[in-house]
Amino acid sequence: MEELEYNILGTKIKLKPEEADKEKASKAVNLVNNEIEALRKHNSKLSDIDTAVLVALNLATKMTEFDSEYKSTVSSFKNGITEALSYISSISDNETNL
Repeated sequence: MEELEYNILGTKIKLKPEEADKEKASKAVNLVNNEIEALRKHNSKLSDIDTAVLVALNLATKMTEFDSEYKSTVSSFKNGITEALSYISSISDNETNL
């Protein structure tokens, strides 16, 4: 498999095939480049380093929001399962007592 090469803020990034899945790497690079483009639309005078730091902060913020939402969803799902099992158990107990 060939080496993967990407360009982010004028810096060439090379990944060896065993280091990355081509599809995942492409999605990550596209996400970063889209964030850069969106930031530069609002302020085209940002330096590359300022742009990189702001993109990193934006993506980190999104990641923590998704992580929090994921944990909340899993917790809610677990609570729903616990309630369902409790309900099933109570019905089963009632049927046994009949």
